[in-house]
Amino acid sequence: MLSSFGLATARRVRVIGARSAFSTVARTAASSKIPISIRIAAVFNRGFAATASRSATRTATATAPKKTTTTKKPAAKTTTTAGQKKATTTKKATAKKAAPKKKAAPKKKTSRPKKAVKEIPESIKLFRQVKELKAKGLIKEQPALLPATSWMVYRLKNGKDVSEKGAIETSRILKEGFAVLSSAEKQALQDEAHANKVRNDATLISWVATYPVETIEAANRARTKLRKLGKPSRASLKDPRKPKGVTTAFSHFVSKRLASGDYEGVPVTTKLSGIASEWKDMSESDRKPFVQLYLADRERYRVERASLSPSP
Repeated sequence: MLSSFGLATARRVRVIGARSAFSTVARTAASSKIPISIRIAAVFNRGFAATASRSATRTATATAPKKTTTTKKPAAKTTTTAGQKKATTTKKATAKKAAPKKKAAPKKKTSRPKKAVKEIPESIKLFRQVKELKAKGLIKEQPALLPATSWMVYRLKNGKDVSEKGAIETSRILKEGFAVLSSAEKQALQDEAHANKVRNDATLISWVATYPVETIEAANRARTKLRKLGKPSRASLKDPRKPKGVTTAFSHFVSKRLASGDYEGVPVTTKLSGIASEWKDMSESDRKPFVQLYLADRERYRVERASLSPSP
């Protein structure tokens, strides 16, 4: 049975086939002696059968489901055996042991050009040295002291009256006034200066006691160095806690010779040169008593130094 689409197609083919059949019959009618009616019927039937077969094949191909063909990939064959795996792993291990790793080459350091060191001027070096010495010498830390001379006392009392005339003129006027003072006035100034000196000593002793002995010794060394450099400094500090220094054997001998009176009225330089020559001519046995005095004094200094309170 044909579908509706197939029947409609067959009807069209019949009409077309009839037209072609009539034309074909008309062409062949003249050459053939077969009756025309038989020939028309044969042509019509042949065309109808061909048309029906073509429409049937079209509908069959249109309605038939399409088959999908999937091609499977062949599975990879494993040809390696357990023995071959072990052999390959051992070869890799031996290859790793045999070929040591190459150490990375150290990176070359690019040498930067060194900066030229600037030389410090001598003036700046001296300035820094003086500043350091003043710090060690406790210059700023030392308390203010009263005038300890008659001139300083007079200047302090009368300097304010003429201070408006300038430093040079003030100094000239004060010197002229101090020169014409009476002996009684000068004695009063000396007495006041002496009293101030006593007060200053007491103030310094109490202030020195607030520092360790080693710090005061370092301050005195710094003050001495400042004076050698020609810079303003202050007098060395007296520390009653510090033990008396050790007296050498030669110093004991000099003291004994001066006390003997043999060099009475002889100049100092002659005394010292004569005593020094005597010391050189002395034997070891003659020097031994003075050496013993020196050793005893050194032991005394060691004990007194050890008895000082430790530095904070």
